[in-house]
Amino acid sequence: MDNHTSIYSDPFLEHYKTARRLFWGIGIMLLGIIIAGFWNFHLVDGFGRDFIAGRTIGDTGLLADTYGERGGGFGFVFAAIAGLAATFTACNCVAFAMIPGLACSTDKQATRKTAIRAIIAFTLPVLAIGAAYGVFVGFLGSDGVAAINERAVRLAQAQAVFSIIGAVMIFWGLIELGYLKWFTKHVSPLTREFFSSSIAKAGLMGVLVGLFAVGRPFPVFREFMTYAAAADSPAYGAAVMTMHGLGQIAVLLGLFFLLVWLAGDMMVNWATEKPWQPRMVTALALLGGGAYFVFYWGIAFIYDVGRWGFKLGWYG
Repeated sequence: MDNHTSIYSDPFLEHYKTARRLFWGIGIMLLGIIIAGFWNFHLVDGFGRDFIAGRTIGDTGLLADTYGERGGGFGFVFAAIAGLAATFTACNCVAFAMIPGLACSTDKQATRKTAIRAIIAFTLPVLAIGAAYGVFVGFLGSDGVAAINERAVRLAQAQAVFSIIGAVMIFWGLIELGYLKWFTKHVSPLTREFFSSSIAKAGLMGVLVGLFAVGRPFPVFREFMTYAAAADSPAYGAAVMTMHGLGQIAVLLGLFFLLVWLAGDMMVNWATEKPWQPRMVTALALLGGGAYFVFYWGIAFIYDVGRWGFKLGWYG
C-alpha cells in the first residue's frame, strides 16, 4: 500500500474495524495465556518420552552415553525420534500456529506449486539453523554439552529464546492486524512487498521454528545432544541436528500437505475472494502462539504465576 493512500483502502481494515480487531486480538492472547497457565508438561513431555521415544528406541536416558557402543548411524535414528518426541511439548507445539500462514496462498493459478515453494522456504531455515547448532554441539564435545545441560542453564536458555520468539510473534501478529502502521509506514515499499509474499513469510516462520531447537530444554533432546556430542565432530553434529530438525516438523508438514491436497482449491478460492479472512486467521494464530510463549517461558517463570493446574492439585 502506498504511503499516501488512506489506511481505510485496505480491505482488511474495512472488514475488521478497530474494536473488532481489538476484541479478537485480546481474546486470542488471553486464550494463549490460559492454555499456557494450565499446560500439563508432565503429561505432554511424558507422551514424547515414554510413548514416542520409549516404544521405538527405548530409554533415552540410558542411550545418551552409548555412542561408543552404537556408533554414528544410530545417532540419526536418535535424532529423528528426539525431534518427533518434541512435537507436542511446550517448546514446539506453537509451531502449529504457523500452519494458517503457510497454507493460505493468493496464487490462484498455481496453488500447489506455490504451496511447495512455501514449504521449502519454511523447511530450509529449520534445517540450516539445526545444522549450525549441531556444529556448536560438535565443538562443545561431551564436557561442554554436560555443562549446558545443567538444569539452571537449559531453563535460562529456554526462557530467553522462547520469550524472544514469542515477542516476535506478537509483533508480527500486530502488524498483520494493522496496529503498527507507525512502524510499517517507515519501511520502503520494496521491503513491504517482499515481506508480504507467502514465500518470505514462510521463510521467517521457518527461522522461528528452527530456533526452537536452540532453546529446547526437553530431556529427550538433551540426551540426544549428549549422544551427538560424544562424536566430538562438528560435521557429525550438523548432520544429526539436521535430521532432528526434520523430525520436529514432520507432523506439521504432514498436516500441511494433507490440508493443501484435500482442500487446496477451497483454500485458494477463500484466500483470493476474501483475503482479509486468512490474514485474520494468521494474525490470531501468531498472537495466540506468541502470548503462550511469553507467558509460559517468561512471565510465569519470573513471577511464579503459572502452573495453575499443579497449584490447584488437578495434575497431582
